[in-house]
Amino acid sequence: MTTDHPAPGTGRRILVLDGTGRGHAVCELFTRTDPEAVVYYAPGCDVVEHDRIVPVGSLPLTNPRPTLEFLARNPVDLVFVSHIDALSRGFVEILRAFGHRVIGPSSEAAALEASKERGKRFCLDHGLPTAAHRSFTDPEAAKAYIRSLPYACVVKIDVLTPDGDGAVVCDTEAEATAAVDAFARVYGDAFKVVVEERLTGRELSVFALLDGESALLFPTALDFKRTLDQDAGGNCDGMGSVAPHPAASEALQQEIRTVLLEPLMRGIAADGLDYTGFVYLGTMMTDDGLKVIEINARFGDSEAEVVLPSVTSDFGALCEAVLDRRLHLAELRTDGLARCSVALTQGCLDPADPQAPPGWPFGAFETGQEVHGLDAVDPAEADVFYANLRRDAEGRPVTSGGRVVHVVGRGTTADEARRAAYRQVGHISFRGMRHRDDIGAEPAVVVHH
Repeated sequence: MTTDHPAPGTGRRILVLDGTGRGHAVCELFTRTDPEAVVYYAPGCDVVEHDRIVPVGSLPLTNPRPTLEFLARNPVDLVFVSHIDALSRGFVEILRAFGHRVIGPSSEAAALEASKERGKRFCLDHGLPTAAHRSFTDPEAAKAYIRSLPYACVVKIDVLTPDGDGAVVCDTEAEATAAVDAFARVYGDAFKVVVEERLTGRELSVFALLDGESALLFPTALDFKRTLDQDAGGNCDGMGSVAPHPAASEALQQEIRTVLLEPLMRGIAADGLDYTGFVYLGTMMTDDGLKVIEINARFGDSEAEVVLPSVTSDFGALCEAVLDRRLHLAELRTDGLARCSVALTQGCLDPADPQAPPGWPFGAFETGQEVHGLDAVDPAEADVFYANLRRDAEGRPVTSGGRVVHVVGRGTTADEARRAAYRQVGHISFRGMRHRDDIGAEPAVVVHH
C-alpha cells in the first residue's frame, strides 16, 4: 500500500488531529517519549521541522471524510483527537465506525465543553461544586435575572467561540446586560447564555487522562487568560501559563481526586458517556473550596505547552493503556522542572494609525508577517511550539492567525523558568508582535473567567 507521506521509523504510527500550539506539544510528547514513533499531524503546521512529525495540511477539523480517505492510504496504530472542533463534530465515533483505534471523547461527551449549559447541568447532577447559574434563550429574561442578582456575574454564550472570548466577566450590572445585548446581536435566534455567579479566588487548571473507567492525573497549571498585563482586558484563549501551579501540593492533589475526579468519573458512567482522552477542568480555588468553572473535553491551550513537556512516561504506551482500559495500572512520570509559556500574538501593525486593524484578540488583524529569530531560541533554555504559523510562497515562516507561537522557558524554579522564557522571547520578532510581560509573575487575586 502506498502512502501520501512516507515517514521513517518502525515504531507506532499515530495521527494527531489538531493545529494549535497544544497539538504541536502533543506531537512532541509522542516523539520525545518514544524514539521510534512517527506522528502524522493534521492539519498541523508546515513550519514544524522534525524527522518524525509529518504535517498533513489537507485534513480539516470540520469534515471527517478526508481523514478517513487519508487513513485508508496511511494506516496508523492510533488516532489522537485533541481539538474541540473535531471532537464536537463526531470525529471519534465516525473514525471508530470504520475500524480505527481512536482516543478522544465522543461528540455527546464533548458537549460538556461545546455547551456551557450541558456542562453546568452535569456538575449539578453529579455533585461537582460549581457557581450558581441559570440559562436563558430570551435576552430580556436574562437581563431581568441579572438585575435581580445580589452579586457580580459572568455571562457566557452557550456555544464554542473561536478565540476563547465567549465568557464576559462583569464588574457591574450594566456590563452584564451589555454582554447579553452583544451576544443577542451576534447570535440572533440561536441566542443562549449562561449567567453565573462570579467567583473569587485563584484559578487552577486540572488535567487528567481518561480511559472511560479510570483517570490519571497530570500536573496542574495556572493559565493567564486576560489579554493585558496585571490581568486587565477581556478573556481570550490564553496569553501564557505556568506549571506546576504555584499552589501545587499532595494535599491539593488529593482534594482534586475526591472533590472533582471521583464525581466526574461517576457522572460519566451514570450518563453513559463514551469518554477517553484528556479532560480539562477549569477550576477556582475559593474560600469554600474547589469549584468548577467549566469542563473542557481536551487539554488546555496554552497549558499543554507547559505541562506536556514535563512528562517522561512513554505517552504512546499510556495511550495503549487507554485503549485497553488498563490505565489504572499506569504511572505518570515527570521531570520535576518548572515551566513558563509566553504567547506571542499578532497585534496591531501601526498603533499610531487609528484606521489600522487593532490586532488579536481585540478585533481584525493582518496576517502574513514574516517571523524572525525562531532558530535563535536556545533549546537548552526553552521550547517553541508553533500555532498560527505557516510558510509563505517563498518558504518563510509567516503569521497566519492570532496566537502565533508559544515560547516555553524551563528551570528548577518558577522564577528561573520565567526569566528563561522572556530571555528567549527576545530573539523572536515580527511586525505587530504583542505579548504580556507578566506571565509567571505573582498574580493578584484572580477572578472567575
